[in-house]
Amino acid sequence: MNRSNLRAALAVLILGLCIAGCGGAAEQTDATTRVAEPTTVAELGEPTKPPPIVAVNATAIATTDPAAPTATDSAAGDSNAPPPSPTPLPTAVLPTASPTTPPTATAIPPTAVPPTAVPPTAVPPTAAPPTAIPPTAAPTVPPAPSGVNGLSGAHFALQDRADLSVNGRIWFEFHVANATGGDVPFDALGVMPKKDGVDRPEWYQNSWGGNNDVIDVDGLNWEDHIELPEAGNYTLRLVICFDGAACRQNNGTWHTLSPEIPVTIN
Repeated sequence: MNRSNLRAALAVLILGLCIAGCGGAAEQTDATTRVAEPTTVAELGEPTKPPPIVAVNATAIATTDPAAPTATDSAAGDSNAPPPSPTPLPTAVLPTASPTTPPTATAIPPTAVPPTAVPPTAVPPTAAPPTAIPPTAAPTVPPAPSGVNGLSGAHFALQDRADLSVNGRIWFEFHVANATGGDVPFDALGVMPKKDGVDRPEWYQNSWGGNNDVIDVDGLNWEDHIELPEAGNYTLRLVICFDGAACRQNNGTWHTLSPEIPVTIN
């Protein structure tokens, strides 16, 4: 089937539909007669095709070539009508891409990291070397006054006039009691000095004895003085010896009759 035949069939179909829409029996009869006339088609020298096939092919042709002239154009040409304007297709509008603004780099200040507290290192105490402590000299315990051969020192003291200086006269007084009821002989009676805890017999002061002396039942009262040649701390006490000549040679035994009196010689 050529294209001209399809256009003619399509024009006849459309014309019939238009007449049917206008109404009237006469008009319908004329329209039918016109449709049945093959003159227009015969004059063109093209065979007439059945309308059903024409309708199907017309759809296919219209779909395949929308810009080609249709049967309506031919019919309209016969009626001197202007061809229909082609229906404009909608123009596809592409979405406009909005320019993407690059992200602005925001400066992030560095986070201050607090300093880590370091615990102090425990330093063990340094053991100090032990201090050498010199041995403490055991104090010399002065001999306690005791009665010897019935004699005892009832009184021994320094006088107010005592001169506590080097080689000064240190005056003292004493009383020796006799509890025997008779005379008691002796060989030396006097004052023994002790410096820094040590007896100094070379500075002993003899007050009585050496002449076959005795102490009678009434006892003996006496006063005397001693001189010390060195400054320092001393003690003084009343002593007696019964060993004859050895007492004068400082080889005898000295018996203490009184408590010690401390003195400082300047």
